[in-house]
Amino acid sequence: MRRGKENTAADFYQRLNIKRSADQDTIETAYARMALKHHPDIAGDSPEVQERFAKINEAYSVLSKPHERQDYDEKLNTPEVEYQDEVISSDEGGGTEESAHDQASWNARTETQPAEKKTKASSGLMSRKKFEKTKVESRKLIAKGDFWRASALMKKAVLAYPRDIELRKLLARAAAGRGRLREAVEELKIASEVEYFNPEIHYLMGKMFLQGKQIDSAAKSFRNALSWQEDYGPALRGIEKIRALKNNDLPWWKKLLRMGK
Repeated sequence: MRRGKENTAADFYQRLNIKRSADQDTIETAYARMALKHHPDIAGDSPEVQERFAKINEAYSVLSKPHERQDYDEKLNTPEVEYQDEVISSDEGGGTEESAHDQASWNARTETQPAEKKTKASSGLMSRKKFEKTKVESRKLIAKGDFWRASALMKKAVLAYPRDIELRKLLARAAAGRGRLREAVEELKIASEVEYFNPEIHYLMGKMFLQGKQIDSAAKSFRNALSWQEDYGPALRGIEKIRALKNNDLPWWKKLLRMGK
């Protein structure tokens, strides 16, 4: 008997073309290889490419976070749910001749390295356990207002795990706490390249722009957040705040005209 749509789900391991027993370093490496091939900047900015890359990001977003991966793995063992075959081949999407060369270079570098060097290349100089501990300690420092120490603590972590979303958000908070809003925005831009479909990242970017009195850029970021989730509350409130700010900047006679409408 064929199961209904409500009982089917995507197999994120197949999307990244890895085994279910893959460790975090393997997940990081697999994602990097897939991104190198399927990123819209490389494979072309068509709707099909965007959808494919969004699926890759969705899989990575879950499997790269230990708690979310644990929850997902538990669902994998639920007999009522049927997991769809959804392998994204490295041959899909085409891409330019240059991107094909980049992929070949990546393969040559990784396949010829010893296993120990592969691990170091994908996770830098920090184990996953130490990395998670670093994020916890950084959050505590930020909560205390010790932004400089938090930034210093995360320097090595970002070299080891440059595509970790939570780390980039922490770096942005620390930068903003030091008064470096431009640096905070840059951290969030990197995060948005990994999860461009995540409304929270666009909202946080808008919040930084708003703090720096860059109203138009803030509005654009809030709209980007709403383009991915139209009812995302923080972004809706951000838009309302911008409207209020713009209204306050109007001459008194224009305010009267608006009140009369």
